[in-house]
Amino acid sequence: MPHPTKSVPGILVYSKYLGVILIVVGIPTIFLDDSTGSEIPLLVGLFTLLVASDRIEDERSVQIKTTSLYFAFIISYAVKLVTTNLHDHTLITFELVEINHFLILTLALANSIFYSRLHILKH
Repeated sequence: MPHPTKSVPGILVYSKYLGVILIVVGIPTIFLDDSTGSEIPLLVGLFTLLVASDRIEDERSVQIKTTSLYFAFIISYAVKLVTTNLHDHTLITFELVEINHFLILTLALANSIFYSRLHILKH
């Protein structure tokens, strides 16, 4: 029995391209601009890329996206715990304390896991 699919209007499909553009602009911005809020283009781009719909969404792709976000959150939180512990023992000089940086890590991992799983399962 085939899985039900849902067709997405054209404008929502192009939001993926907006996400990629914001990521491309946001990566150098976060390194070159020390002002408050310089990470926002990268954060919005990663979020937009993750929630952007494909032309045809099915249950499998939604499930892969959800579990990818779940795994990314677990990995990001583990990284946060490890870096905090290493910082407390003065083994490293940085600590993951900014919520936006934690979200960037989580969304970047979620996108990486999702698109790698999606393309591995397609082929």
